[in-house]
Order: sequence, then C-alpha cells, then structure tokens
Amino acid sequence: MEFRLIYEGPLHGQGAKSSHKWDIRRALHPQLERLWQTRPLADLAASLLAPPQPDSSSVLVEKGGLLFAPLVTQRLDLYAELSVLLFRQQPRGTLITDGGDLDNRLKTLLDGLRVPHGSLEGRRELPATPDPRPLFCLLEDDALVTKVSVESEQLLRPARPDEVVAIISVHVKKTVLNHRNLTL
Repeated sequence: MEFRLIYEGPLHGQGAKSSHKWDIRRALHPQLERLWQTRPLADLAASLLAPPQPDSSSVLVEKGGLLFAPLVTQRLDLYAELSVLLFRQQPRGTLITDGGDLDNRLKTLLDGLRVPHGSLEGRRELPATPDPRPLFCLLEDDALVTKVSVESEQLLRPARPDEVVAIISVHVKKTVLNHRNLTL
C-alpha cells in the first residue's frame, strides 16, 4: 500500500516541545481518517477499528483515556518505508539553520507520525478543542519505520524560518502475510 501525506506548518528541530508533536498529529489526522474511508482500508475498518478484544485484529490503542488508530502496527505485521520531500526556507544544502538542523526536524516529524508514548506525552493540559476519537496516526511506534530518505528543497514562498511543506511518501509493507493484512 502506498500513499502520500502533506504537512504544512512549523517544524521545530532540537528541543521541540511535545505540544508541537501533537500539533503535527492533529494536522495529519484528517488525511489519515480519509485514507481509512477508502479501499482497501474501508473494507477492513469495521474489524480493525472495533474495540480491542483478546485475539482481535483491532488496531485501537488507548492511552490515558485518549484513543488512537495507527495504521502501521505490529499486530498487523506491518512496517513502513518513508520518503520525505521537505520544502523549507533555507537554500538547498543548508543543513544547520535558524529553523533547526535537518536531522532533528526529521525526528520531530517522525514523532508526530506515531502514537504518543504516554497519554499526554508532555502536554501540560488538553487543548480547547478535544482530540478526535480515535485520533488517526500513521505509526504505532516509530521503530516500525525501516527506511527513511529525505530530499530538501527551498520553499520559494514567503514563510517563517521554521515553516515547511513536507510531502511524505509512505510505502506500507508486510513482515508476514496473514489474513489481517492480506488486502493491504
């Protein structure tokens, strides 16, 4: 299964606050929710998004009262390869900048693609607008990413130094073929 996600907004590097990673999750949620409404995921959504039971194939993860629906999970024997085209203010080849160095910005983006490790993962308070239930995420854990490639280009429109446009190409692969992931 292959698809692309687009993130537009700030992308902080080293020392990015956890609330920033939540902003990335919330920004990508509508795209992932829509993906779950299209085939082949739409055919599996009833069973994969059902409340978890022993021996079920549900992908739902509950963390401190918040509910998450990652696509790439160990339960489905899936992993992901990512290719990121990152448009940023800095000229091509400028790796360490005011907006943050490229590798730390990439780590922040990967953290924003996964289910948080804790219920709030550093947020001191819940946002004024409640998180969607479930909040659709790409990854159960960023350890399920086995390959990442990054291409950096200069963003040629006015923007803040930390603002990016990231086009994230996702290739979901299977570690084992089974009845739960057969159509993915």
